Amino acid sequence: MNGDSDMLYHELFGEASDDDLEFLDDFEEPIPGLVVYRNVQSAEQCLQYFSWLTSEYFPDTPSNTSNRRVNQGMHFGALTDPDTPLGQLCQICTTLSGLLPASVLARSVVFDQAIINLYDRGEGIGDHVDLLRFEDGVVGFSFGGSATMRMRKVGSGDMQRAATYARELESEDPEEVTVRLNAGDVYAMSGEARYQWTHGIPKTSAGVDNVQSRRISVTLRKLAVQADQSQV
Repeated sequence: MNGDSDMLYHELFGEASDDDLEFLDDFEEPIPGLVVYRNVQSAEQCLQYFSWLTSEYFPDTPSNTSNRRVNQGMHFGALTDPDTPLGQLCQICTTLSGLLPASVLARSVVFDQAIINLYDRGEGIGDHVDLLRFEDGVVGFSFGGSATMRMRKVGSGDMQRAATYARELESEDPEEVTVRLNAGDVYAMSGEARYQWTHGIPKTSAGVDNVQSRRISVTLRKLAVQADQSQV
């Protein structure tokens, strides 16, 4: 983060404090390794993050999806400072009981990479497994509009392909789980959910646009040792 970003963070959020981290004990485990916490952040906090993410990564991105535009941002570097917006999200991950396994939390740096995706109405992302150059433990935060995330079980022969690039599965009848993600929700994938299930945001759900209004997601990951940052 640069100085301007830090200043904007304090203007929006104030000083970071463990006393501010109060969560509802409201979580789900639809499949092994997938944990979903509901309402982790208040509507006001979500609006503050949505505004900050928009100004930081998408200040000039129009909602017209027919034009080529910026809809993704990235951060590289240890997310260990709770006095930054992304560092605060990382701190939330370590505070939510059962969100991540002990082996992930024991890392000296839990997360050092973030990908920020913007979705406007009718947009999505193909089913994929996060690249194997990232370690176990992936956490996603949702801001703005809601969306349904689809997860599909993949066989061992499909995993390497799925981890190389995002694409729709070709299986006619895959095992499938859907999870509704609203602003303020947090999900984590580890173990089986991380490596043996794809996840994606389909463009349509139940015959209508899955994303109805602008949505921004923040995904936190940890680069494996000697991973190539140019191919994330």
